[in-house]
Parts: sequence; C-alpha cells; structure tokens
Amino acid sequence: MSESEEDVDLPRFFKVFLSETASESMAIPMSFNEHLEDPLPQTAKLQGIGGGVWTVSFKKIRDCAYFTSGWSKFAEDHELKDGEFLTFAYDGSHTFEVSVFGRSGCKEIRAEVETVEFSDANSDKEEEEDSSVVADSNEEEDEGDDDSSFIAGEDDEVSQSLSHVDSDDTVSNAEGFSNLEVESNPCFTTTLKNRIYELLIPANVVKEHGLTFCDRVKYIDGEGIMHGAKGKWSDDRICFKGWDRICRRNRLKERDTVHCEMLHIRKKVHTIKITVTRGRG
Repeated sequence: MSESEEDVDLPRFFKVFLSETASESMAIPMSFNEHLEDPLPQTAKLQGIGGGVWTVSFKKIRDCAYFTSGWSKFAEDHELKDGEFLTFAYDGSHTFEVSVFGRSGCKEIRAEVETVEFSDANSDKEEEEDSSVVADSNEEEDEGDDDSSFIAGEDDEVSQSLSHVDSDDTVSNAEGFSNLEVESNPCFTTTLKNRIYELLIPANVVKEHGLTFCDRVKYIDGEGIMHGAKGKWSDDRICFKGWDRICRRNRLKERDTVHCEMLHIRKKVHTIKITVTRGRG
C-alpha cells in the first residue's frame, strides 16, 4: 500500500518479528483492542504491499487478539527473519495492510503478485470483444470524454492492480464477501448502466450517513483489488471512475444486481466491497 494522504488516519501498530514467538501466531498489542470489533470476527485479511491477500484466523486469548491459523503461511511467503519490522494498518473492518521493513530499515516488497495495467488500446479491444457487458461501448466512451456534466479530478488516472485471492477463500458471486460484511457499513445496490465508466454514489445514502470520500477508493470483488479516482458531477453528486473494469471483470449483464458495501473510518469511505447476484433469464 502506498501511503497516501487518506491513509494517514488508519489505526496502526507495529511489531518486531521474532521467530521464537511469532512463527505460528502473531499477537496484537492489547492497546489496539479499542480499534477492533467486539465480538472479534473469525477471520482477518492480511494484504501485503506486494499485492497478495492472505486469510488468517482471528482469535482473542486472555483479552489479547492473535492472528493464528494462516499466519505461518504469511510469514513463510514473506520470508520474515528475526529482527525485521512489520507495520499493520487496519481498515476498520477485517483487513490489515502489512508493510515489511528489512534489517536495513528500508521497506521491502515481498510476495509480489503480477500487476496488470490496462492501456486505452486494450480497453477498446476488450469492449469490442465482450458484447455481454454493454453495447456501443465506444460511443459511451466518447460520451464520457465529452460530457460537460462530468468534472474529473486532477488525478484522472485509474490504476488497475489485481491482487491474488487464496483459493480456499474464493467465494461465488452469489455468496460474495458474506464472512467479511459488517452490518453497520453503509450499503447500496446498483445495476449495469449504459454509462459504465463511473460508479455513482446515491445522494440519499451520502446524506443519511454523513459520508465523505477519499480521493481514491479501492474496489474489492471476488477477483481482487482495483482502484478508482473520485470525480464529481455538475450537481455535486459523487462518483468514482474505473467502474467499467469491474463491470468487465465480473461480466455484468442487465439483470445482475451489484451490492456495494462502503468501508469507512470516521465516515470517510476508503473501500467499496462488491458482491454480484446474478439475474435470471
């Protein structure tokens, strides 16, 4: 995770790795308990800066929370050595983003997964080949570029980093992220629109929950993570770009329903979790 301005507010803690005590499990400082859910979820996600995601068991033993089953796999894949320094940034739900600092004191990228960058040429080719997503996609792209009602932010680029999801943690689109969902998170549903390039956040949901938004958000679906830059319509409605990548990757059709769960820290949304329910017919 590249540390950006919106990440500064995330609760964090650090640990020094010692194989004698942390090869099979990792204890979380008791002072961090105030940031954790009660009761504690059964599992947590550890996201390395190399792009991978590991699922670990999350348990509380004598008032201290531990990463247990699955932690040894994370430690092995990251080749952790005695004396190395780890930082954990908590998203307020179930995910910890973990950075590893080697003995030299420098942050190191380990367990790196392949990153796929989509060029405009590739996007046009995908639109032509994938007729199941939306018709006349080239016309829609022109509309997105010329539409005066849309005001893009200064950072108009959308990075497309695909993160590996462990096979035993992959769920069907119908089930989505059922074991990760938190009822208190604001949610809304949407469907495939003619304009697929932005995800529009319903104004009533924003107002009801008093939400603000980071300049960039993470989209998380069953395939991994993508990022989208914030934009704004002329009537001040909030939207996020890069939504067409999610539509293509999930091969959305008109009858499909998309459930969007917004994860936030003190009402500032940083992540949108995606669950697709397939329509019939």
